[in-house]
Amino acid sequence: MKIGFCAGLDRIEEVAAAGFDYIEPPVSAMAAWTEEEFSQKCEKAKRVGLPVYAFNVMFPGNLSLLDKHTTDEEIGAYLDRAFARVQRLGGQMAVFGSGKSRRRPDGMSYQEAFLRLCEIARLIGDAGERYGVTIAVEPLNSGETNMINSVAEGAAMVAAIRHPRVKLLADYYHIAVEGQPTEDVARVGGVAHVHIATREERYIPLTPMDGYRQLFASLHKTGYTGCISVEGRSDCLSAEGPLAVAMLKKLYREAETF
Repeated sequence: MKIGFCAGLDRIEEVAAAGFDYIEPPVSAMAAWTEEEFSQKCEKAKRVGLPVYAFNVMFPGNLSLLDKHTTDEEIGAYLDRAFARVQRLGGQMAVFGSGKSRRRPDGMSYQEAFLRLCEIARLIGDAGERYGVTIAVEPLNSGETNMINSVAEGAAMVAAIRHPRVKLLADYYHIAVEGQPTEDVARVGGVAHVHIATREERYIPLTPMDGYRQLFASLHKTGYTGCISVEGRSDCLSAEGPLAVAMLKKLYREAETF
């Protein structure tokens, strides 16, 4: 079990020193860099040697995916630029969260938004196929977006898409905020990627909690062997990072007995 940390590539040395197995930076920030800036980041990542396994924040907030004026061509051009860079950095997983970008506009019905979001996710999956990247649809809490707010809803979307590159993500923070059962992770057949942070203040997890145990038990039931990314703030990553990594790996090892 590998434990990563969600942070910008400018923090890769800090994340490596804190004992994480990989870093998970945002796609949208990387896509906005000039070629010179991106090359410099690649050189730094290569020098540090910490794998850049996964990416999050797929789309910038100013790209409204469900706006009627946003075309497939616009989305596809962005994805080609972004995923080419994900590939160059060795990324294998790209998280489709981007709550602001996928928000359903006023006047659009849920049904219309869901079907359009499925079409867009297929475009993302096709781009993932071209660049060797798996897509993980991330259910977000209703305070961040009004589309795909539960593991069950995300699983239904993935099932409707039926794309080999489009999978599901479980985020403990969003599950806890929405008051969802962690057992849904097993009920829907499992996930391809995991995020975790505390329910309170979205902090790096440092103390074993029943909620984490229940999530890991559900993951264990599905035979999950993927990665877990910490997506929470830390006041001192050099001190708290090693504690979080050790605690999460221990909990996962013990999941069989939960």
